[in-house]
Amino acid sequence: MDSKQLKLSTFDDALNHIHDNMVLGIGSGSTIELLVPKIADKVEREGLDLIGVCTSNKTDYIAKERGLKIVDVNDVDHVDVAIDGADEIDGHLNLIKGGGGALFREKVIDSMARKFIVVADESKTVDYLGQTFKLPVEVDKFNWLLIAKRIEKDKNVKAIRRMADDVPFITDNGNYILDLVLYDKINPYEMHEYLIHLIGVLETGYFLDTAEEAIVGTQDGVKIQYKDE
Repeated sequence: MDSKQLKLSTFDDALNHIHDNMVLGIGSGSTIELLVPKIADKVEREGLDLIGVCTSNKTDYIAKERGLKIVDVNDVDHVDVAIDGADEIDGHLNLIKGGGGALFREKVIDSMARKFIVVADESKTVDYLGQTFKLPVEVDKFNWLLIAKRIEKDKNVKAIRRMADDVPFITDNGNYILDLVLYDKINPYEMHEYLIHLIGVLETGYFLDTAEEAIVGTQDGVKIQYKDE
């Protein structure tokens, strides 16, 4: 199966977490864009009363187009379940996210959730974070270059401002993304603490100790991993 088929194979298990009278956090990225129509079909088929909060403007648009009831995150005081993708998943269910540039909003909603579930294909599983994917860091446009130089001076990394069609990529929050090439196996907890205290850094793409379950599509079938399993 190709990566799309592997993603699709995870959806039945993910949809089993969606029930009546719940607030659902809906993530971002290619996997979630495939999942949203399946969520809408389930809501319509079963007549569910469901409220959604989305981690990006794009997901918000897709969900509303499919008839889902979507509200602003400030209009809810909790999220029952959040379902999102990931760019990397390690053996402890720690993640790197932000390949789509929505890492701040993803972290807000995923951290609010009583249960945060990750859906992905097997290519996202790694031995350690940073093994295959750059670490996204959302930064203010005002001092982005100073931040990049500071990080490169202090750490063995390369900080690259993300571009899209030859212009700087802008997040839904109006900021830049620095993608950090991690040359070494870095302690994610220490790196996050270092980065988050730099003036101008809004958030990092490390999602540590937040996911409780990962539903992973593999060539040998769907595998479900639980935190600290």
